Amino acid sequence: MIGNIKRIITNKKVCRDCEACMLGCSLLHEGESGVQSARLRIHKDMARYEFAISICRHCKDPKCMTDCPSDAMYLDERGVVIIVDEKCTRCGNCKDYCPFDAIYYDSNKNKYIKCDLCIGRDNGPLCVELCPVGALKIK
Repeated sequence: MIGNIKRIITNKKVCRDCEACMLGCSLLHEGESGVQSARLRIHKDMARYEFAISICRHCKDPKCMTDCPSDAMYLDERGVVIIVDEKCTRCGNCKDYCPFDAIYYDSNKNKYIKCDLCIGRDNGPLCVELCPVGALKIK
């Protein structure tokens, strides 16, 4: 497929679960600020005060896309898998086949969502820009 695309890399050691990344993402993409509409998630282990960030890694050979029975996903010119909501049958194969648990079902909007690296945004992914501690970086 496409070999040298940009990716968001995460550093769970510095994440402090402020949720600025998720709230900004949902506001930009869905027009509402809520964690359920974000295209990334912070998984919390409060006993250890550790956080892991789950976000699409834009695989070179995206199983989520190749196993979509309705061809509702495609690679854009950047090499990023995009979900075409109008073609999606909500079967969940993409979510099931994602090895990074980075495709989410938004039950409020009845659709699957994933990171698209803020397609069309001049300054790149908003989550990276909003992270106050540098837990997200573009590479």
